[in-house]
Amino acid sequence: MILISVPLLAEEKLVFATHARPPLSLYLKEVIQEALKPYSIEINVIEMPGSRVISQVNNGYVDGDLSRVINFKDISDADTSNYVLVNEPIVLTEIVMITLAQKKITRPITWESINQGKVSFLRGSKTIRKYLKIENRVAVSSNKQVLEMVAKKRVNSAIMFASVAKNLLNQFPELNKQLMIQSPAVLSFHLFTYLNEKHAALIPKLELSLKQLKDNGFLENTANKYQVTAASAATLSAVSLLPKINAYRPMLYNE
Repeated sequence: MILISVPLLAEEKLVFATHARPPLSLYLKEVIQEALKPYSIEINVIEMPGSRVISQVNNGYVDGDLSRVINFKDISDADTSNYVLVNEPIVLTEIVMITLAQKKITRPITWESINQGKVSFLRGSKTIRKYLKIENRVAVSSNKQVLEMVAKKRVNSAIMFASVAKNLLNQFPELNKQLMIQSPAVLSFHLFTYLNEKHAALIPKLELSLKQLKDNGFLENTANKYQVTAASAATLSAVSLLPKINAYRPMLYNE
């Protein structure tokens, strides 16, 4: 009888997918793992292209998607009918402009001013791509290449997630000397976790855990470790772009 009951005590395991890259993906994994710890659930995280994440999660082959905007289901072209929102933001993500350190730029920084010249960005970045004029888009296959295009003066600027840019500049001192992350961010929004609908009963528990992790400082401490910005009451009041993330969709820029 003892041997029969042992498997029932084993921890449940869930697999999450994400299109985010380190350090953001590492932060997300640590936060969700901590949030699910009270329920004896271990997680595994797989990084894959964004479109594949959607397919795998929606079809139930993967249990959840670590990071999407709140209106993701409204703006996605893919089938997300089996996605269920965990309605508790976990990170504020910022999209920034990177230029040569000494470059004079037009302020305030807007998509119109960014579109004054060629812009490098990571291929597949749909959120970034839609704000750039066709003739200005220079898509490359790695984030390091995105920055190198600016350093080699092949483009006027680069657009990428702030956490990724900071991480890369810390890794490559030469690029850090040549380039500058311009502020403020050109776009800011919160990211949320989604689960496949088969785990809908888990969502209230996960939301409660995430709220507790905000209250006890875990989110902020973990965010500091990975150089990202945790979702908090302050970021929620400061950022009102969530319902509008697709509202600026530049119809004047033919896609």
